[in-house]
Amino acid sequence: MALPALGPAATALAGASSFMYLDALWRMGEDYKLARGIVKARIALALNNRRDRNSIYYVFDDAHRKRGDADCYVCDGVTYSWNQVALEVNRLAHWFLSQGIKRGETIALYMPNKPAYPIVWLACLAIDIVPAFINYNLTGQGLAHCINVAGPRLVLYDSDYASPIGEISSSLSEKNPGITFVRWCDRFNTGVGEKAQGGVDGEVRLDEAVLRQMSEKRIPDERRNGVTWQSPCCLIYTSGTTGLPKAALTLHGRCSTAFKVWTSLNEFDKKTRIYTPMPLYHSTAALLAVGVAWNAGATVVIGRKFSASSFWKDVRESRANVIQYVGEVLRYLLSVPPSIADKDHEVRLARTLANQLFPPLSSQLILLVAQVWEKFRERFGVQVISEFFASSEGNGSLFNHNGNKFGAGAVGKEGMIVGTFQRNKQVLLRVDPLTEEPARGKDGLCIRAAVNEPGELVIQIDNTSPYQAFAGYHNNPEATNKKIMRDVLSKGDTYFRTGDLLRRDADGHWYFADRLGDTFRWKSENVSTSDVAAALGEVVKEANVYGVLVPSQDGRAGCAAIPKSAGPVDFVMLSKHVSKTLPKYAQPLFIRLVDALESTGTGKQLKVTLRNEGVDPDVVRDPVFWLHPDKKAYVPFTKEDWGLLKAGKVRL
Repeated sequence: MALPALGPAATALAGASSFMYLDALWRMGEDYKLARGIVKARIALALNNRRDRNSIYYVFDDAHRKRGDADCYVCDGVTYSWNQVALEVNRLAHWFLSQGIKRGETIALYMPNKPAYPIVWLACLAIDIVPAFINYNLTGQGLAHCINVAGPRLVLYDSDYASPIGEISSSLSEKNPGITFVRWCDRFNTGVGEKAQGGVDGEVRLDEAVLRQMSEKRIPDERRNGVTWQSPCCLIYTSGTTGLPKAALTLHGRCSTAFKVWTSLNEFDKKTRIYTPMPLYHSTAALLAVGVAWNAGATVVIGRKFSASSFWKDVRESRANVIQYVGEVLRYLLSVPPSIADKDHEVRLARTLANQLFPPLSSQLILLVAQVWEKFRERFGVQVISEFFASSEGNGSLFNHNGNKFGAGAVGKEGMIVGTFQRNKQVLLRVDPLTEEPARGKDGLCIRAAVNEPGELVIQIDNTSPYQAFAGYHNNPEATNKKIMRDVLSKGDTYFRTGDLLRRDADGHWYFADRLGDTFRWKSENVSTSDVAAALGEVVKEANVYGVLVPSQDGRAGCAAIPKSAGPVDFVMLSKHVSKTLPKYAQPLFIRLVDALESTGTGKQLKVTLRNEGVDPDVVRDPVFWLHPDKKAYVPFTKEDWGLLKAGKVRL
């Protein structure tokens, strides 16, 4: 007897049920891998502690003994074997010792992406000194600030970047008496351009000829005896989106944990070749590419800088099977015209790594982002996207190793095993929309956010744990204390404040909602700048959204800065689009055309200056358009319009 045919609704329901069942199985497997990685990390750290091998130098050292002449680093077609890297590390470590550097002292490293970067870091680890990873895009006051915060014994700067150092050298010497300026020269230097000119009087030149004179012997273990998991292995700076960057103390224990967990979750091994054009001064590339490769015995292909037009060419030529990117990179890759070579690479069955792959997400635009994920998978043939959420100074992280459509766009995903373990360790707190402080109940304790309710992520601090400790910021106790919240779920407990709003759905998917301070209140509603930016991204290539103060109005009105490089803006289409896709309170009332959008080295947009300038024609010289309340379309915003607003004659 034939079974009756299912109707369209029943068929769809059956398909959805099957899909969710398969996703549940997938999540169970990923949950197991994550739990396995955490257990492995705990066992390894306990064993290393007993053997006095807490330094992450040994992660590289152990892999070097196994990998020998295999590829360790590839850059601009030049390949370094593990043996070659170890030799260069030993030479440089002995040179550091010849300069009289003592254990625990700090050096500042100001260098672009190149193999020398991890080599310098390893040399520092070998003799237990702490490198401060300085953003090579910084100049002037910002550069001086970051170096001075580190209080370095010496500044090691790339020859191509000598000029910015020369300009601030006198002020650095004043605040750091006895500081040594060391100019690094190697085969990757161009020797041209304004930055390569100048330098510092009395600087020390360090090149291959000098290093060849140094000993090639491995630094004895005694030099690293006594290093604990609480000891810093480097200083990594916060992005500085709301002020001058802070130097986060990055600990050996936290790094060791990250190396083990990330390797296990993504199943990296000696066949893995990770391509990263992301800046090595940031934790994403330094820890989750370079450091993880030490743990896995993998190869790192170092891209000198990100280029959407040459990205896949570099991937193909280097035979990379893993790619790493942050921020808006995925959108940039999709914006390049399609090519018959789009799937001509080895990343098809490998993993991709991402940190906040898209602008922050809320429930309104998850579907849009999921569609972008699928466009990327379909066009480039990449099957798995391994998303994560973390911060340079934080004491926790979230992972979403995603190989299907369910949970696309989530920055974290946890099943029963990890979810049970993390219930009180990583918590979302309900936030007061006016004060941006976590709301508290009558008992004085914080209130957990409900399912799908955006809340601030806080992470329990346990300074007896190598992976839950919060070390804070180097030479900045005030900023450190601001990140600590007390009496959260019980009297006397302490949690690290991420400053990030996330939401968690009933299936254990975590979605990034926004940065605290990146939302604004308008018409008694909270507006997510990222939601608006994502909606505008369907019409314009890029937009930086923020709230601005308007005379005679409560709250902040939405404004979007659009770079002129994105091409001419079709304001008729844009006005129709925002009216169709966004609720009225979230529609940007102002559009500012700027020469370029400013962002940090990790792709986070800078908003503070734009927000402070607002749309006052006496302050803003860029062309500004506004969504005219009568015409319902974007038209030029004039001084007369500003005057009407000040006089309270216009109702927005």
